[in-house]
Amino acid sequence: MGCNANRRARRELDHTHSKADQALEGILGGTDKSREAAARYVGRMPNNDAAPALTPEEISERAASAVGYSYVHPDTYLVGREKVREYARASQFTAPVHFDLEAARAAGHDDLVAPPMLVSVAGVVANRALFDDSVLGYGASQLMQADESMVYHQPVLAGHELTCHVHVDKHRRVGGFDMVTIRNEMYSQDSEHLVTFSTTLIGGSPDGDDAADFGDAAEQVVMHGVINA
Repeated sequence: MGCNANRRARRELDHTHSKADQALEGILGGTDKSREAAARYVGRMPNNDAAPALTPEEISERAASAVGYSYVHPDTYLVGREKVREYARASQFTAPVHFDLEAARAAGHDDLVAPPMLVSVAGVVANRALFDDSVLGYGASQLMQADESMVYHQPVLAGHELTCHVHVDKHRRVGGFDMVTIRNEMYSQDSEHLVTFSTTLIGGSPDGDDAADFGDAAEQVVMHGVINA
């Protein structure tokens, strides 16, 4: 689904969610490389990696074989002060540490403190490569987010340049559906382990014309989860 279609779908969300959507468009900025990755993710640029035609059994086997797969996303995400403020306003975090540098420093931080879910934006872009390379063939209507957990080891601050380490931790087959658990670990430019967050996705294995790239479907699930967090 392209960016315009995403906007149309989100018009039905309440005022707060609409503001979060606007902030996300700005947050998906960063470096030239990260902008390109984000643009490709939300459909502004074509994905030339065509998904092979897979049977439901092959799809499930592909998902199962991905367990243990890991990589470091090559692009970093720079957390900027204005992005912290934008996301805090959109997600209704009102603490001064998100807006005022003096307040943040008085609280013992070197810079503005990012709201909890801001790192999910970097994770969404990093995970896209995983879906493209490892888990293909799911229909958009057959994918949903079953669970999500997030653990902060240290606060994420403005000025942090985030690197995402992606791991496929688990797969199981339940009632004709695949459950895949993905773990994302965020590190700073100084190799500080800042955040670990995991997401479990449920995918069906449709036949015929309904088959679609798992990653395209995951866009709807994960981005919706970020906005509604």
